[in-house]
Amino acid sequence: MGYQEKISDLLTEDVIFILNKIENAGYEARIVGGAVRNLLMGINISDVDIATTALPNEIKMIFGESGMKVVPSGINYGTVTIIYHDIPYEITTLRRDIKNLGRKAIVEFTKSFEVDSERRDFTMNAIYMDKNGRMYDFHGGIDDIYMKKVRFIGNPSTRISEDFLRILRYFRFVSYYGNFECDAEYLSIIYSVKEKIHLLSYERIQNELLKIFELSDAYRIIPAMRPVLDELFALNQNPLEIAVELGIDLSSIEKFCLLLKFSSLFPSLNAKELNNRYKFPKRMKRLLALHFDINTRRYENTAKIYLKKIREEDRLFFVNWLAVKLCIENKVSKKQILKIREKLFNFCNSEYVDFYFRASDLVNYNLSKEKIKEVMKYTKSIWISSEKDLSVKNCKKIAENFIEADK
Repeated sequence: MGYQEKISDLLTEDVIFILNKIENAGYEARIVGGAVRNLLMGINISDVDIATTALPNEIKMIFGESGMKVVPSGINYGTVTIIYHDIPYEITTLRRDIKNLGRKAIVEFTKSFEVDSERRDFTMNAIYMDKNGRMYDFHGGIDDIYMKKVRFIGNPSTRISEDFLRILRYFRFVSYYGNFECDAEYLSIIYSVKEKIHLLSYERIQNELLKIFELSDAYRIIPAMRPVLDELFALNQNPLEIAVELGIDLSSIEKFCLLLKFSSLFPSLNAKELNNRYKFPKRMKRLLALHFDINTRRYENTAKIYLKKIREEDRLFFVNWLAVKLCIENKVSKKQILKIREKLFNFCNSEYVDFYFRASDLVNYNLSKEKIKEVMKYTKSIWISSEKDLSVKNCKKIAENFIEADK
């Protein structure tokens, strides 16, 4: 598959050192999972995970005696993380899962790599590689990678019931590695147990959804996911499909913009409840507040007010999201929506909207309205002369100096 010329990207000096360290202590060790899969696919390798016959305490002893930082990150499941040259490496003892309870499991350690492979989710994630570059593929994962086929190991019903997050993981892997082509049998199984997805934590659901929807062409997987999304969010319309219909360039949407793509998923929640459930980043919390607060009866004027308050890099998102929201709520025609969108884009490019410093920042100085206008005008002139490269903090300092100098 042409991976040999890139094998040094995975078998670095550090990785070889770690493998040798384990083997010199009398145990076997092989790289497994995403690093091997990505090597075979010719895509970027990030985390390197290692499977070994050594027990967790033995791994701790091997590397602890060398003065390396050893973290018992998942010791109940055989996983120890070592930090070598500031890079974390997860080292996990070979195991079989006696009883799987989602993220938790009752495990039994083994010396067999093949037995260990049987607990994993997809064939392409169960390929092992030793320090010499030799592959150990017990389930045809290499062929599946070549054919861009995402296939569960063993019985798909069993694999899914072990951890219902695999419902979403299947859609993610099909999106990333399988050309969005789903297996009809797998979909039938997934749909039959889709209500079980409510057993998962909101954080795990969000993490998988964000990984799916960060793809510019994520809309291609939505038809297959629709029954699961309906189960999760009671969808009436698909905002992602609407975004495509409106001609929105999805490649410009950042990962955190789950809200844009699924702004109608949460009709029964307010912003606070939604943030409590999904623990969104700070920037997204503000945008969520806009989602619930904006007055769509006066959408254009209200939108301009909000555009002045949010970061420049968030404005494209906000305008596109508003267009989708208006389309979903069916308050105005598509033709009107496109006109509003164009007006708001022009407003985004205007000089004033970039000037974050506000008169309200001067409220503690006990100035008259006329004086505030004078200070704002002066501060803005300095901001413009700096090619709009001054922060709010810097603008406030300029205003303070101006006020002090005029006393």
